Formats: sequence, C-alpha cells, structure tokens
Amino acid sequence: MSASNFFALALQAYRELQPELEQAGQTIHTPALPALADVLGQLESLPQGALMLGVASDGLPVLLDLSDPAPCPLLVVGDGNSGKTALLQLLARTADLLREPGDIRFGVVTNFPDEWKSMEASPASLGIWPAYHSSAVQFIHDTVAWADGSTPGRQVQILLLDDLASLVSASHETQEDLRWLLVRGPERRVWTVATLNAVRAIRLRSWLGLFPTHIFGFIHQPALAETLTGDPQAGLADLAPGLQFSLKQESGWLQFWLPSTDW
Repeated sequence: MSASNFFALALQAYRELQPELEQAGQTIHTPALPALADVLGQLESLPQGALMLGVASDGLPVLLDLSDPAPCPLLVVGDGNSGKTALLQLLARTADLLREPGDIRFGVVTNFPDEWKSMEASPASLGIWPAYHSSAVQFIHDTVAWADGSTPGRQVQILLLDDLASLVSASHETQEDLRWLLVRGPERRVWTVATLNAVRAIRLRSWLGLFPTHIFGFIHQPALAETLTGDPQAGLADLAPGLQFSLKQESGWLQFWLPSTDW
C-alpha cells in the first residue's frame, strides 16, 4: 500500500470516529502517519532548491520552490497544537536531504528550544536561539547584515520563527530588522517562515499583510477562521489537528498533510 493510500484510510477512519469520541468525551488520538522516508521513497528525489511543505490528498508533494521569491515570506496560523511547529520542522528536515549540502541553511528562533534540540547537529542548521534571549536578537540582526551584504550566489537562508508574536513585542530595532527581512529578504535569498497563534493573529493585523502566503492549520472557531481567511467556507475546523493544513489558491483551497518524522 502506498504512503498516500495509507494516510487516506487512516484519515477517513479518524473523521468517522471523531464525532463519536467527542460526544463521549474521550481523548481523540490522531492517526499514525506514513514516515517522511516512505513518502520520499516514492519520489526519485526532491527537486533541487525545493523544500517539502507536505503531501496533498492525491499523494503528490506540496513543495516550496526557493528559486521563486514571490510566495515568501510565509505565515503559518492555527490554534495551539495544530501542528505549526511540526510544519517548520519538516521544512528544516528536508533541507538536510538536498543533493547539494550547504545550498540551504536554516536558523530557528523559538520560545521552546528543547523542541528543536534534535536539529542542532543538522548539517543545514545555523543554530537554535531562544526567543527570550539577546542572542536571538543578534541572530536576526546578523541575518539582515548577511542579506544586505551578500553577493549573488546559490545559498539560501531560511529564518524559522516559531511564534511571531514573541518577536514583534521586542525592541524597535528588532522590529525594524524583522520588517526589513520580510520585505526585502526574499530577493536577497532570505526566506522567513513564521508561526502565529490564531487568536493572537487578530491583534497583529499590521504584520499579517507583510506575509503574501498564509497557511492555515486547525482553527476550531468558525468566526475566527472566517475573519482570518475572508472565506466562510474555509473549513478549518474540519482539519485534523496536528496533521492537516490548508493553503488558499486561485482554484480554491489546497489541503495537505504532514508525514511523520523521526525526531
């Protein structure tokens, strides 16, 4: 059985059991997912300069093409435990799988550095910085300096901000550095991918417009989901928490799931 078929069956069973378990007040356990290695095993290889966001329901990978700066920066919005951190970790993990090591490097700023400890030794890692420490501010400033002074080349740096809200409340200088990276970073080979809790997103609307691409995870309040997406039919409450995300395209909503990774 292919990884995509395995997931489809697991997700179908999850959806069928979810209403009964919720009504009975029982804990809802997410279904087991195909491993990233199994998903990649069905592909010849990842395209050069592309990272994986997930796998669509048809089994095809959803990729982030780093040669095209138009979609960047990206903002991942969802409730707590919707899988936002897992999506960032998937991007980091696939950066290690490129055919040309060193082409893509990533750095992480997070409130919970312990969640990223297994990635510190990654060949593609620039480091993991606690958002509450001055070293995170310095890393963001150094990233601006690298982007502003870099010469044309192949290397791309991915700035993974696991909780945008913790940084926009920082000093004015840090906010200016962050705005510079969001506006000018993509054309200078710095891609920012940030997460944000759905409730906090309402209070940070001035920042939302700096992200051309919004990826949504599970949001249980339909009114909140409609406010954030502008679409009453977005269906974000129907996503499997921690498993599924949805991305709005011209043709409609593209839903995709996250393969499991061996952290």
